[in-house]
Amino acid sequence: MGVDEGVVGELRRLLGLTGYEARAYLAVLRGARRPREVAEASGVPVQRVYDVLARLERRGLVARSGEGYVAVDPVEALGSAAEALVVEARMRAEELRRLGELLRRVADAGESYVRLAPGLGEAVGAALEALRRCGRRAWVMVYKAAEKLGEPGLGAFLEAVLRGLPRGSRVLVAEGVAVPRWALGAARAAGVEVRRSPAVLFDLLLACDTVVIGLPSGGGDVVAVVVRHRGFARALEERLVEVWGQASPV
Repeated sequence: MGVDEGVVGELRRLLGLTGYEARAYLAVLRGARRPREVAEASGVPVQRVYDVLARLERRGLVARSGEGYVAVDPVEALGSAAEALVVEARMRAEELRRLGELLRRVADAGESYVRLAPGLGEAVGAALEALRRCGRRAWVMVYKAAEKLGEPGLGAFLEAVLRGLPRGSRVLVAEGVAVPRWALGAARAAGVEVRRSPAVLFDLLLACDTVVIGLPSGGGDVVAVVVRHRGFARALEERLVEVWGQASPV
């Protein structure tokens, strides 16, 4: 493996860049300025390079300069990204602590239970069953699930959940997460409102007394924690109402 391939791999692994984005970024770091120069130096098609550079700009890795782009100091740019990860991790840890306190009350509840649903199919099945039993407005938080919408096969599973949401359901999407246009269109057509919030740190569905929480697992798959508990669901909905009031329309 050459040096460039190794660096491209690290940029994809640590920053989540696509192959085109990583190669275009390296080209700008080496002095390419205008989009056509970046395309020639990186091998990114000219018709794609403008969007690629725009995404790198939004990530804070490059900045506009005249008719072209320059690289932001890598130590500064990646340092900012590292600090953002620390903040996100702290927020996620705090949300998980709150979740843990709520779950503590589940163990002795009569008809309540907590179970695991391993794999995307089982997780989606649990979500669809919860929607079927509930039949009224549901709440959804979208974090990593949006990335799966564009993947062949996986998108069909998640589309089933989207189309199964009752009218009046509310969807909260994490900041910076791209949701395909067809998904937004399908949500609006179904009478489902979508907003963005920085408080969204994991995938979740709340339907009546059931909560389905999606978590990443090894091998790129997911595992869902399914909690059926009226008190827990009610407390969580109160929190979601607060988040919704501070969220921004998509």
